[in-house]
Amino acid sequence: MIEFAKLGMHVLTFLFFVGLAGSSVVVVISFVEDLAELLGD
Repeated sequence: MIEFAKLGMHVLTFLFFVGLAGSSVVVVISFVEDLAELLGD
């Protein structure tokens, strides 16, 4: 049971970091697009 709990923790941590990376990528992309619009004008 302890091993299963450890595995679950690793999976949750992995998903957390994937979600974090995904949202930071989205933020960077929207920032770059805004910057391109500003420079385009």
